Amino acid sequence: RVHGHHDAEGEPMNRYAAHGIHHDALTGRRVLVITRTQTDARDALEQIAMHAEPHGAHIRRANGLERITYDGAGRVIIRSRRGHGHRGITADTIYLDEGVDPELTIDQAASLMACLATSPTGELIRA
Repeated sequence: RVHGHHDAEGEPMNRYAAHGIHHDALTGRRVLVITRTQTDARDALEQIAMHAEPHGAHIRRANGLERITYDGAGRVIIRSRRGHGHRGITADTIYLDEGVDPELTIDQAASLMACLATSPTGELIRA
């Protein structure tokens, strides 16, 4: 793949979204990012990592287990919609990347909402 070129899988994450997700995690929020595909998950990780690395955040690039951990409680976990890797994760914010919302099944949406259940400030944000 040519750097900066994206095929039918989708566009790279919006840079404003990437910065906002980073900022929330930097201030201690637990953010779960759901992308359409695993390729999109890797792309989102790199977009957010550009903001996170200067702050000393730990970037985990393991396929399917993408994560950015900040000092303190803040973290970003990135998962593809097609997997079940979000089950058991507790989040303060869930960000549905571009194109995810119309593809979610009722069961997938319910299991995502369960991730917010214990957060006093839980929120779902759609691209």
